[in-house]
Amino acid sequence: MSGKRIESPLSQKTRPTSSKVREAIINILGNQLKSASWLDLCSGSGAVACEVLQKGVKRVLAIEKQRETAKICKRNLIEISNAIDHSIDVEVICTELISFLKEGPKNKKIKQCSSLEKKFDFVFLDPPYESGLYELSQELLLTKQWIKESSTLICECSSKSMPRIHNGWKLNKEKFYGNTSLLFLIPNQALNCFDDTDSMH
Repeated sequence: MSGKRIESPLSQKTRPTSSKVREAIINILGNQLKSASWLDLCSGSGAVACEVLQKGVKRVLAIEKQRETAKICKRNLIEISNAIDHSIDVEVICTELISFLKEGPKNKKIKQCSSLEKKFDFVFLDPPYESGLYELSQELLLTKQWIKESSTLICECSSKSMPRIHNGWKLNKEKFYGNTSLLFLIPNQALNCFDDTDSMH
C-alpha cells in the first residue's frame, strides 16, 4: 500500500487477506491489471480491491454481506480512487453473494451505465473458508455470464481444505502461503460457449 492505512472491520467475521497474499496477487497479475475490471466477492474491508486500484484497475464492483464491513469497504475504495483518478468506477453492494450472482450482471442492484462493460476481467473470491460457497460461485460466474473468455478467477482458500474446481474452469496457477492458498482459474474453453460480442452492447 502506498502509505495509506485502510480501515479494517473490528468483527471476527471477516478474515483480512494478508499483505503477503495481496502482494502475491499483484505480482502475479502485474500489467494485466491496467484498465481492467475487478469483481470482488466477499470483499471484507476491500484491502485487495484497494491494492488493484492502485495498480491501474479502472472498475471495481465489491460485494460484502456484513453491512458495517461494506460501509468500511466503500470508504476505503472511495478514498483510494479519489487519490488516483476520477475516471475510476467504484461500487460496493451490501448483499448475499449467491442470490446476487444468480441475478447476473443485469442485476438491478448494480448501477447500469452504458459505458460500463457488463463482464469482468478479474474476479476475486474470498468467502469464509468453510462456507461451501466456492463451487456454486464458480458455476454462477459462468452460467450467468459474469466473465469473458479471457477472464481470471482468483480464489483465496485454506491450504488444508482446497475447494473443488468446477469443471467449467481450469487451474492455471496454484500458490501456497502457509495456511492460505491462491488458485488462479481460467474458463475451460471446451465446455463454455462465450459470446463476447455482447459485452459491446
